[in-house]
Amino acid sequence: MCTVMTIDQEHLLGRTMDFPPRTPWHLTYLPQGYRWQPAEMPTEYRNRRALLGGMRVVDGHYLVGDGVNDAGLAMAELFFPVEADYPVAAQVGTRGLTPQDFIMWALGVHATVEELAADLDQVTVVDARWYDHQRYPFHWLVMDATGTYVIEPLGDRLHVRANPLAVFTNTPSLDEQAERLAAYLNQPITASAAQLIVTAATTNRPLPTGGNSVDRFIKAAICRWRQSPRSVAELHDFLQGVTVPHTPAHAHNYTHYQAVIDLAKRQYDFHDLHSGALVSRSLPELMREFPTMPQRFV
Repeated sequence: MCTVMTIDQEHLLGRTMDFPPRTPWHLTYLPQGYRWQPAEMPTEYRNRRALLGGMRVVDGHYLVGDGVNDAGLAMAELFFPVEADYPVAAQVGTRGLTPQDFIMWALGVHATVEELAADLDQVTVVDARWYDHQRYPFHWLVMDATGTYVIEPLGDRLHVRANPLAVFTNTPSLDEQAERLAAYLNQPITASAAQLIVTAATTNRPLPTGGNSVDRFIKAAICRWRQSPRSVAELHDFLQGVTVPHTPAHAHNYTHYQAVIDLAKRQYDFHDLHSGALVSRSLPELMREFPTMPQRFV
């Protein structure tokens, strides 16, 4: 039940991580040259980019939930059940990646969205288990200095497109979310993103109170354009409003951490809702201090 908002002008990305892990999430740093191997695949990768992000580790293998690399490329994965369409085997001439490994490859190898998009036909995201023996359907928000985009696994292929609405949640797909937003704003389902932004900024309709992904997408879109957050503090305030508390009613699906990433500074603020700790780390500083060793915080 995660929610993401971006502020392109300020190069900020904020998200809640609501996915229930089998191991805890931590703010984690991986240096340039870090070596890793996708689950169930023979190929080993050596990252060209250093990463800082929310990660969890299973038997020495890192699953990246979100993060920023030293080139200023940022990504976040979100749960995409039902609609995710992954083939069972890698296409001829491509390398296989599990959905859990895709973000590590994307951030570890690439500097920009354009560069990542050009490489998508070199890999196949396959329906395979990760190192914790689980399968996870994901789609991804990706951001760099040029703006906000999404990558979705639809029709056995990865599709990248701009996301000018600057918000993202779980299933359904971005196109369907935009149609649901249009209906909520009493606009035709064919309304352009520009039309939806203007209407969201001026609507008097109350925010949805439900917690499903469609309600959260609509709420996030109206907050993004009606309230126009501009700072890290305002983005933190928004995340607090979409945080799912850990209660008996939300024993499994609740917010584990909130994150705000400053792409320009390569800085990550990690708010662990289990401990209450707020940890902020700078990727350039970590690269100077720990040029070869991964580090975990909190």
